[in-house]
Amino acid sequence: MSKLLAILFFVINFSSCQLPWDKEDDLNKGNILAEVGNKKLYAADITSIIHAGTSAEDSMRILKGLVNNWVKDQLMILEAEKNLPKDINLNKMIDDYRSSLLLYNYESRLATEFLDTLVTVEQKKEYFNANADEFVLSESIGKYMLAKIPSNVKGLENFHKAWKKGDKEDISDFCNEHAEYSDLDNLGWKTISQLESFLPKNFIPASWYGENKDMRKKEKGHEYFIKIINFTKSNERPPFEYIEAKIEKVILNERKIRLLKQKKQQLFDKEFGGSKVKLYVN
Repeated sequence: MSKLLAILFFVINFSSCQLPWDKEDDLNKGNILAEVGNKKLYAADITSIIHAGTSAEDSMRILKGLVNNWVKDQLMILEAEKNLPKDINLNKMIDDYRSSLLLYNYESRLATEFLDTLVTVEQKKEYFNANADEFVLSESIGKYMLAKIPSNVKGLENFHKAWKKGDKEDISDFCNEHAEYSDLDNLGWKTISQLESFLPKNFIPASWYGENKDMRKKEKGHEYFIKIINFTKSNERPPFEYIEAKIEKVILNERKIRLLKQKKQQLFDKEFGGSKVKLYVN
């Protein structure tokens, strides 16, 4: 039995009464499930929501919930219409919204079909260098590692030696077994505020931060191991790799703007002076 037939089976028994049926106008839509004012909800409007394989009991429960929610929405709409301020031009609002949707859909289609989405590293670096003032860090960033380990764990001195040497395997094994928290990814840039969110308040003075910094510090029953590999202060130019993805988005957005502007101009040049366009200004 198809989903539509299954739903209609439940609809026939819905509310234990015969539902209205308009053989001429509503035949293709199925049974009417509810009416509010001049609005009607048909079985065909919700067939895709009740999935095949749903039990009869669950289907009826879902159906009743959908119908009740639809009725509530329509009643709210009627109430909103009654309380519509006299100075609101609803038709203009609807027309403007429709125009916006049409434009958005067409512009998205143009971008999908005609926008050149290939941005090379050279193009991104060129943009980065030409627009350096546009890219300034709002907060400090760094490549760093962090481990928070209870002070009573055995082997902390050996771990510290591995930490100082940068022995990734030993560091990772020890942290996996003993650390309450660790962030051992030192390849990607992260904000310093993210680092400090895992530390006690005012744990590190701002003056300490910099390139190739290493700290071991104890507080409240824990040992904190912090290593800063690379560091860039706030209000400075960020590293290219940190901002590369953002630059690509900016370049693609500028290309899209140029593409749409070009299309608008082409349409204007094509239709200006024709029957579609009538100007009444000099």
